Amino acid sequence: MGILVDFGIRRRTFEGSRRAGGRRLASAAIWTGLITSSLCCQGCLVLPVRAPTRTNGYSGATEKINLNFILPGKTTREEITTKLGGTDTGIKDRQLFLGRWADSKWGVLWMIAGNNTAEGGWNRGWARHNVLIAFDDKDVVKQYRHFSDGELVNQLSAWVAQGQAQLLDLSAPMEIPVEHRHASGRDFNGKFILGIDSFAFQEDGNGKHDFQIPPKQIKELSLTSVGQGDKSDPLYMNQTIHFTAKTKVGGKMTLRIDVPTVLILVKYLAQTRSNQQPPNRNLAGNISSVLPGTPVAEFTQ
Repeated sequence: MGILVDFGIRRRTFEGSRRAGGRRLASAAIWTGLITSSLCCQGCLVLPVRAPTRTNGYSGATEKINLNFILPGKTTREEITTKLGGTDTGIKDRQLFLGRWADSKWGVLWMIAGNNTAEGGWNRGWARHNVLIAFDDKDVVKQYRHFSDGELVNQLSAWVAQGQAQLLDLSAPMEIPVEHRHASGRDFNGKFILGIDSFAFQEDGNGKHDFQIPPKQIKELSLTSVGQGDKSDPLYMNQTIHFTAKTKVGGKMTLRIDVPTVLILVKYLAQTRSNQQPPNRNLAGNISSVLPGTPVAEFTQ
């Protein structure tokens, strides 16, 4: 069982500071004792430790995110932009705001000991968050949802399925840059070419992994738990596209992409399955189909 130690430092009176100093000395004594004990035997030690909260927004370090001010029917887009601007993912949808951030409140002290030697380190634990906010025609919050990365595709699919999203203009093939993650763990630049009747991938280099398939051969899009990278960085995530038939990359491919690209792919799959195309740009329409196998949760607070 891990031992939880609070390293938080607060401003108090002299008496409070003295007590805090005592706690820090006690924590240091505990850690020193554990190290000493570990030096006497071979093994490893993992110690969860509370730490001062840190928050990284889409534009860098930011203050702690608090969503308590959001009141459906009252809070305006201007207030959202002012208070959550640092989390804005840049989604270009007139009735939607999608914020994203990572925060850390704890970390892990670790040590490996043996043969009278020891080495160790400190690693922060990070969690990534998303908030999806829908506005009415008067730019007042209609509803919102706070969720983790695991729900991102479901929540975006629900938004698209409700017919409130702006459709993609696929009157001409649309190109979006992506990073293809190989089995080796390395990422290679490439692009998707999204057409009404074709879905193509081209990778920079020798074209070994290039392919073109009908959109309906795309089975689903899902967050991958493999190689998620630096969780303190909210800008990117790894998503996996699964196919119904093998391509030059196999039956699936993992991508390092940002949230706007995830939304584009969700819209693309919905549109190509429902055969809905806008006659011009920035025209909203109804979309009834989403990714097969992806349950659509009601988009509410």
